Amino acid sequence: METMRSKLLLEYNGVEATKIIADDCSSFTWKDNASGAADTLTLMLANINQKWMNGYYPSDEDTFKAWIQLQDWAADYRQGRIYCGCFMVDSLKYSGFPEVLQLSGISTPIDSNFNVKQKNRTWSSTTLRTISGDIARDAGIALVFDADDVSIDSVNQSGKTDLAFVSSICSEYGLSVKLYNKKLVVYDQARYECAEAKYDITHEQLGGSGSYSISKQVTSQYDSVKIQYTNGRSGNTLTYEYTIPGKPGRRQMFVTTKAESHVDAEKKAKAALRENIRNSLRITVKMMGSAKYMAADCFRLSGFGKLDGKYFIDSVTHQKSGGKYSVSITAHLAVTDF
Repeated sequence: METMRSKLLLEYNGVEATKIIADDCSSFTWKDNASGAADTLTLMLANINQKWMNGYYPSDEDTFKAWIQLQDWAADYRQGRIYCGCFMVDSLKYSGFPEVLQLSGISTPIDSNFNVKQKNRTWSSTTLRTISGDIARDAGIALVFDADDVSIDSVNQSGKTDLAFVSSICSEYGLSVKLYNKKLVVYDQARYECAEAKYDITHEQLGGSGSYSISKQVTSQYDSVKIQYTNGRSGNTLTYEYTIPGKPGRRQMFVTTKAESHVDAEKKAKAALRENIRNSLRITVKMMGSAKYMAADCFRLSGFGKLDGKYFIDSVTHQKSGGKYSVSITAHLAVTDF
């Protein structure tokens, strides 16, 4: 059997740089997040003859793209390469001896005030897609909107950064925000969780070299929701209640907010309940690396008895160190009941 191999491919400021950078790279760590945090890529580079302090000193405006190339992997692993995305230089950490540079990149556009400047502005007679598009345009990035649009009468961005504001308003409707490859991606997580699982992760597969950790929270989980909302047009205070089908509804969460309509209140109530349930059953697995493991995908967990089921990947950390390529996956049981 041939040795399974992986290799990091790099492009720096639009120029092929695999030999210049990857040949100095003793290890890398790429964290791919489904939402809530920017993707990051960290390279550990040998700083021979102070190469990375002089002629190859990274500047604040530099960007780089990365791919993980896979070769000679077992039949149940996808061959080819995985695109990690485009990153802006975020931090440099030098140490010695031996002399090393830890070069970290982040998917957030740090060449704008996207996640720095707190702003105050108002949108009227608009939609969530329009708001997201305005914020993406101000940051100099593209918008990918993979969700049903939502009409909004009026909303204020009061003392929040663009990133914090768009993440907050999207989460109210159960939509997730991801920064990837110079794009602001807004997607309906509930829809993704209802998609077919793309592959299996089995107990047998983790045996030996892999590991897992599963946690279940019972007392903090709800099975129904009551929302008290102020109607945006009339100013009246109204309520809406929802119980998951087949559940007794004895554990009810309470939400207060502003809503445009009864339908709007229903969306926000169910989004809050789904987010609560997502935290009730979570798993972390560490195993041999592969290009097929991606954030926001679903997989089938098998061989764990009552814990078997479809899980949604919240984050994947790809790491290669000492010639060993591994992944660490965090996921939650997919919420598909409603």
